[in-house]
Amino acid sequence: MLTKFKLIFLAIFLSWSLSSSVNAQVSAKSPSVEVKTGKKNKKYQCRLISRAEAIKQAKRKTKGKVVGVQLSERGSRSIYKVRMLVEQKRVKTISINACK
Repeated sequence: MLTKFKLIFLAIFLSWSLSSSVNAQVSAKSPSVEVKTGKKNKKYQCRLISRAEAIKQAKRKTKGKVVGVQLSERGSRSIYKVRMLVEQKRVKTISINACK
């Protein structure tokens, strides 16, 4: 049986490992994005917003408790997928543009 100390240690370790894997995913993303407009391709620099800013924007759109945040790509765009618990019974995913 796990003692209280071991449970606390396990919870801290899991939260640390999850946050470090999310940070690795964010840093692995390239900030340059290619935009195709007709025959010409343009490149522009995309400054990623922080996770905290994505959470603020999602809370402005929907009232609820944040369950998780994930940075991903939709086509050529980078987006944050913010999962929120709405009305204490269902989970809703809000997509937030990750570029400023």
